[in-house]
Amino acid sequence: MKKVFLVAVIAIFVNAGDLGSILDYAMSHNELSKSKEIDMKKPLLESQSIKKDYYPKIDVGGVYQRVDPRSDMRPGDIYNGYAKISFNLFDGNSKKYKINAKKFEYQSLKFVNKFFKKKLQFDIVRYYFQIKSLLANLDALKKTKEYLTAEYKRVTNLYNVGTVTEDEVKKIEASLQNTIYLIDEKEYQIEESKKELSLYAGKDITNIGNSQIVPPSPATKPDTLDSIKILQAQQKTIQYSAKSLDAYYMPQVNLEDTYNLNGYGRTDTFHPKGEDHQNQLMLTFNIRLFDNDSIKKQKEAILVQKLSLQKQIDYNKKEQNKDIKLALLNIKTIKSQIASAKKSLEAANKAFELVSNRYHNGILTVVDYLDALSVKTNAMAQYKMALYNLQVAYATYYLYANKKIKEFVR
Repeated sequence: MKKVFLVAVIAIFVNAGDLGSILDYAMSHNELSKSKEIDMKKPLLESQSIKKDYYPKIDVGGVYQRVDPRSDMRPGDIYNGYAKISFNLFDGNSKKYKINAKKFEYQSLKFVNKFFKKKLQFDIVRYYFQIKSLLANLDALKKTKEYLTAEYKRVTNLYNVGTVTEDEVKKIEASLQNTIYLIDEKEYQIEESKKELSLYAGKDITNIGNSQIVPPSPATKPDTLDSIKILQAQQKTIQYSAKSLDAYYMPQVNLEDTYNLNGYGRTDTFHPKGEDHQNQLMLTFNIRLFDNDSIKKQKEAILVQKLSLQKQIDYNKKEQNKDIKLALLNIKTIKSQIASAKKSLEAANKAFELVSNRYHNGILTVVDYLDALSVKTNAMAQYKMALYNLQVAYATYYLYANKKIKEFVR
């Protein structure tokens, strides 16, 4: 019952449109994120398998053979059982290096998961404010529809009494129908974006709230990207994988003890009846003295990958530095656009008011009225879009600075 209640509460918060709640829910419910977490288990299990190889191995077995009819000079029943304990005393540190390689393979997958989650957060923020922008555009179109609907009724009445021409009525009607078309288009785009957002969130999103992103402050210092940390961890994996090949040139020492129990049945004088046993203790030593540099070349081939990854790391560091600078410049540019869009909206509202009055007084034409209304609609949408673009610009900076965006959502 408590679980049902908890799920219901979570669903309410997610559907309420709070961006922070959507991000929190997505981090624990997105299927691709869960897949990354499952991937992380593989090197851990493989490392455990290698560690188990340090312990002695015990093998037991047996053979029973029956021949009918029994041949001369050959027993009719032969049975054998054995138990063997084997232990690797020294392997040239091969297992040690393989365990270290798995450790950094795990680190690499851990950073893959972190990188994916940060990118997932950014995509959610991007769709969230894209929907907000589309809703603002829809709102502007609906206001335009209200103006045009009222004007269409007015000019239709005037046309019926012969005060205005049919041409003027048709122009208003055409503009009204075009606005209705655009409204339908925007409503579809909104639903489409909500479906995309729901897919990322792992939950249906029906409402969009009024969350915002905190602007970056000078105290927010960029961290090394997880994508770079992935490459650095892969370098370490390659390094230890190469070191494990050195074991081929090191002594290999093994200890083995085998106990055998043998016996015959339905036998003769050549194969006395009864059981016999034997214990064999064996210490083996092996070292490779010459292989014409075969292993050495394998090691060099592996280390070439490490050098390749270093070049990628160097490039990605430069790219991150470039992206951060551009993100900050984009924030500055959008802030300037917001100031311009605000002034443009104020001017468009004033212009529409003046044109509307003059048009209704017969001084200006219907074309002037429709142009002024179009400018007003576009200015309303442009201003809102600039505000929401700024929110995405903040999120873009945090993505390139390798921050968890949800920590900056308010």
